[in-house]
Amino acid sequence: MTSRLSGRVLYLNPMDYGTNPGVDAIAHGLQHRVGTAGLELRVVFNDFSRADWRERAANKIDAAIAAKFRAIVIYVLDPLQPAAAVARARRAGLRVFSFERPRFQVDGSLVYPNFNQGTYMAEHLADRLQPGATVAVVGGPKIIDDDELVAGIVNGVDRSGLHRVNDPAEDKYRNETDLRPGGRETALRILAEFPHLDGMVPFNDETMLGTLDALAETGRESVKVVSRNGTPKAVQAVRDRRSEGTWDINAPGIGAALGDMVVRHLESGWPEVGELALGPIGQMIDSANVGRWKPWSERVPFARLAEGLGYG
Repeated sequence: MTSRLSGRVLYLNPMDYGTNPGVDAIAHGLQHRVGTAGLELRVVFNDFSRADWRERAANKIDAAIAAKFRAIVIYVLDPLQPAAAVARARRAGLRVFSFERPRFQVDGSLVYPNFNQGTYMAEHLADRLQPGATVAVVGGPKIIDDDELVAGIVNGVDRSGLHRVNDPAEDKYRNETDLRPGGRETALRILAEFPHLDGMVPFNDETMLGTLDALAETGRESVKVVSRNGTPKAVQAVRDRRSEGTWDINAPGIGAALGDMVVRHLESGWPEVGELALGPIGQMIDSANVGRWKPWSERVPFARLAEGLGYG
């Protein structure tokens, strides 16, 4: 029987709490898993929309070193940052782990099957449209997981015989905010440019909800949509027949999976640097299975997150 761990783990959460349900649920899954092993998760909300998020991340990592934390978890937005601060932490004996794989050395990373999920989303929509139907793709912020996801969506749309009208890598077709209002604004630009669309693939649920707002505003609610994350409001849109489906990424399971890695390394002194593990593949939630969908907050306890570095 393994002994119970002790000590603190810092998580640099990439968005303010309440702005993205998926990001929130990942943090709760991580908190629950490390907490069951006896570790205390401390969360610093370091929203990527802040101009100084890189500097702030480095400062918080240095503070965790001084406070003798046992481990740090980062969410990779820029694959080259915060490399120097992470190197300092690892030299000081802290273990560092990441959601997505950076271009600098960490003890372990959980990577997402973004490309596959994007492909499957597009194929799901293609099954509900006529061959050659016109489709627009709404891209997201210029970060690793979102760009990989959009690349998969483009792959799925193009190889499924649909007619893609735009390049979601262009700035005007991206929802850089990752929030619902930004999704609406981007969708309105697309709808104004393309007067005939059969389908749209917003890269995530928040963008999809904004897209639904834009479709209602312009009287084009016949356009079929599909998205990713499996958030409660997106699931409700499926129930209401306003969405063809949302890919449930099992966000609490993502957090728990990286938590498993953290616990395993701290328990066993795992010698390998750069361990990679794959996050959950998830599943499409559509009209056929929406009645069996289990809310994320029922998969793990959503206890209050401990914000800040704490004392001592």
